[in-house]
Amino acid sequence: MLNENIEKTAMSEGENVLCNTHPNLPVETLYHAVYLPLEYMEENADGKDVKQFFNGILHIYLEMQDALKVINTYKKGRLKSFKNYSDAVAYAKTGYKESTNNYSMTVATVKEQSSNFEAPSPQDLTAFKRLIQDGDLETVKNIVWENPRYLISSGDTPAILQMGSRYNALHIAAKEGHPEMCELILNTVGDPKFMLWHYGEDKCKTYVNPTQIMQDLYLNTPDKGLNETPLHFAVKHGFKDVVRVLVSYSQCIKTLPNKHQQLPKDIICARRCQENKALKREILMLLEDQFYVPVLRTEGNACPPIIGEPFSPTSPLNLNNDPISPRVEVRAFAGPMSKTQAVEFRKKWKTPPRVTPKKGQGDSHGINSPNVALRLQDTEKGLERVGRDLAKECEVPWKEYWPFLKDFVDFRNDDGLTKLEKYFEQKFKDYKEQLFYSTRNLNNNAYASTSCEVESVSCQQTPKEMDAINDIQYLCDKLCLHSLSSELDNIEEDTDSLEFFTPPSSPELIQDNIDDMQTAEEGSQIFLEGFSPTKLDYAVYNALSSAICPDAYPCIYRWRHDMQLAMKRDPCRFDKTSLRRKLFTVN
Repeated sequence: MLNENIEKTAMSEGENVLCNTHPNLPVETLYHAVYLPLEYMEENADGKDVKQFFNGILHIYLEMQDALKVINTYKKGRLKSFKNYSDAVAYAKTGYKESTNNYSMTVATVKEQSSNFEAPSPQDLTAFKRLIQDGDLETVKNIVWENPRYLISSGDTPAILQMGSRYNALHIAAKEGHPEMCELILNTVGDPKFMLWHYGEDKCKTYVNPTQIMQDLYLNTPDKGLNETPLHFAVKHGFKDVVRVLVSYSQCIKTLPNKHQQLPKDIICARRCQENKALKREILMLLEDQFYVPVLRTEGNACPPIIGEPFSPTSPLNLNNDPISPRVEVRAFAGPMSKTQAVEFRKKWKTPPRVTPKKGQGDSHGINSPNVALRLQDTEKGLERVGRDLAKECEVPWKEYWPFLKDFVDFRNDDGLTKLEKYFEQKFKDYKEQLFYSTRNLNNNAYASTSCEVESVSCQQTPKEMDAINDIQYLCDKLCLHSLSSELDNIEEDTDSLEFFTPPSSPELIQDNIDDMQTAEEGSQIFLEGFSPTKLDYAVYNALSSAICPDAYPCIYRWRHDMQLAMKRDPCRFDKTSLRRKLFTVN
């Protein structure tokens, strides 16, 4: 019998094997080996010599229940199952963590590496699912960073939030049409700090790239019902913004079929918006390979900016290969577009149309072209201004990098204007606080000097005179304190008045034509880099849309009004078109 063979083999090696008997062994036999650490055996030898008490005993079993009994007795023991008896013996002796046999499998492990976080209960996962459905970004972010197990299961796969259909968090966010939530989930599992927080430094090093793996699993894992990915969900419900977020990640596979062998492009708007042909066309463009046309600039504009070749997330730009050359970065881009559109867009952007010279201008072809003029006038943002106008003409999305915001935005849409409004709001708030504290310190110094003068005068008086003026001095001090308190109240009222965002005499709406603008009373003016406009203010001014709503964006409206006043006072400082035209005009 096999048990006798095991015992003979073990005895030939000078070892005792604790093994149960089994009358009918299966064809595939597993050996359950239990390893007991030496220091733990010393604690449980009950005063006996550990070498004599445990010498040569190997805990190898054919029944899992018998092995588990040993684990329950010796809590620090470790259990593994093997198909090969020699591997089981080696593990029972040394307790090594990896087997030489590729078929070995771990059944139960005690004191092995485990997650540092407790798995959420089904009730917690249900509540977490509702937060995703409601689009509560801040709460979801706090929860997953407090316990990563809400997004990553014990099997290193996306956590399942709906058991029947096996939906993960991205399935639910895509089905509800929340693009910001989809981006939050993908960026979180793609953050190396999040993976380090979940796995720990030692275990995280064993992965090739855990962030890429987890993003791929979230984007391409199908559900249990129709075998559909989050991209299928977003496409068939017509959520264009969600589709844009999903396809922006290079791991997203756009050609996975569902249960009925339908690709995402085959079920566009199948559930809703079936009559919206424009929406269908836009989603179909997103499902194709998307291309972007970039503006490439070097640090500090050491080299002239160039218009780069069209690129896509699947074939990104290959920059900075030469360590000697200045570092090149993407500072603006137009897209997404199809490849044909991107090639045509770059051609128009790079080669502006020639303008037939007027009489008396000689052979200066193309000098009067608006595109060429802008590039010559503005070396820092001229190329972006041309691309910005071209993107508007071609109805293509546009974004450019603004260092003071540290982000790519477009000031012609609500998202960009909202970010700029928050920036100016913080600057005005900081200026208000600075003005208040500086004024208060000034009045405190004035009060201190007044008190010193009163004390010096009182020291020069005789005792009789001192008694006579005691009441008067007390009254003067009271009056001084009262006057200072009233001044502070006035200061607070003045600082509170800074909360209005348009000058009192400014018109309700300011037109682009500065000549039609009425002159307003000038108060404190705040700009991007101080109290006077710079090139950056002028660049942002040109990037804004033609009309700014004072109710929606009061801080931008106030700053734009101050810019128009500054440009009216000193037009030559900002408008250099006439100077450039004179340089290139041939008499």
